[in-house]
Amino acid sequence: MKEFLRASMGALTAAMLMMGCGEGAPVQPDYRGEPLVTLEGQLLLADRVQVDEPVRLALVWYKSRTDPSQPREIVTEDIAYEPSFPIDFTFHLYAPPPPEALTESAAGRFGQAILVAYRDGNHNGRLDPIPAGEVPQDEVLGATLSFFDPQAPGYALSYWEDAGCQNGRFILSHVPGGDALSGAEPVPLDTPIPLTLTGEEELAALVCVATMTPEAAGSPNPLEFCGLPATPGILRVSASFVLRIEETSTGESVREQALVRVSDGSRWLTAADATATLNGHPIPIGSVDTTPGVFPTPGAVSTLIVSAPGLSSATYEIRAPGVPRPSSPASGATFPSGSSLRFAWSPGPFNESSWVDLTAGAESTTLWSQGGVLGPSSEPPPSPFDITTSPIAYTGDASARWVVFSMGYSRHGSRTWSQVEYTRRVTFTP
Repeated sequence: MKEFLRASMGALTAAMLMMGCGEGAPVQPDYRGEPLVTLEGQLLLADRVQVDEPVRLALVWYKSRTDPSQPREIVTEDIAYEPSFPIDFTFHLYAPPPPEALTESAAGRFGQAILVAYRDGNHNGRLDPIPAGEVPQDEVLGATLSFFDPQAPGYALSYWEDAGCQNGRFILSHVPGGDALSGAEPVPLDTPIPLTLTGEEELAALVCVATMTPEAAGSPNPLEFCGLPATPGILRVSASFVLRIEETSTGESVREQALVRVSDGSRWLTAADATATLNGHPIPIGSVDTTPGVFPTPGAVSTLIVSAPGLSSATYEIRAPGVPRPSSPASGATFPSGSSLRFAWSPGPFNESSWVDLTAGAESTTLWSQGGVLGPSSEPPPSPFDITTSPIAYTGDASARWVVFSMGYSRHGSRTWSQVEYTRRVTFTP
């Protein structure tokens, strides 16, 4: 559904002072030098929310885009409490993220973070993640990208390094709708960031350490993995969409698949309880649908609406990835066993992450694969849409496959997944 995530900003830990691939010399406590990045903005207060204790900020780094339940590193800075809102804030970063907060790919290393406002419940001066099986120690009041309001815009901070820990840089991105990172656009680092304190209980999931188990993933309560209750009486959706395109001798074979489940936070609803439409096309609740038209429009924004008697309808915008267009290897190409193949393709919009693989034709055994956050070409760093495989020692037919996907998170823990697969045949000769 969503991955982005510890030590006081007043005295950064040694881990935070490590630079890229090696350990840098720790900065002395009495001098931290010039900040690499200064984030600025305002704390705002939502309607009917009251705050009568000091508010603190934490920069929460997540190691992966795809799992926001796994905090890796949290950096906090005090914000002086004022009896009235808004409150202006600044947040300084004096070093790159710690290595353990970064994910490695062929292109280099990357990490993502959001700013979180919280109440220090145990008064220890930092934001404490929620260990598996335990209760929250602090109260998360708001975040710059909460994943719980599809209408509200948001902000996320990214850090990128090229291979070899070269050219490290921070990027601030604006997300026009809070339900998907795939629509993010880079903005200047000094852009004012609004952070609204909503006080929603579900916000605690942003700092939950528990791992999403298969059992919890199948729960009608999207926060069960974290041991948190779901706000009752609200429709939530868990939906997956897959589009498979396979080149054939006569053109392309296209298959679509959708699975939409709807819950009220306590139980899964059935087709007798709820209805769903995608761009006006009816989709059955709780069962796999493979009829044409069940995949959102590739490379465009589609609308999913779920309804149930006695509850307000819920509308979700789904940014389905575009279809990858490969230029190499050519369809039907032949290679001697031991050859290295070049995978090259043109990306489509909303490609949040991608992978490519090569499998043996009959057995579907993986011969080679590579994946990573290979987003739209407008996002830094330049996406590696041109990859050379290791030597492939194999004889026979094989399938070259390109996979791109996009995820969406929205109010009260709803989540969507849309994936496009493109496959073409190649042959290896002795």
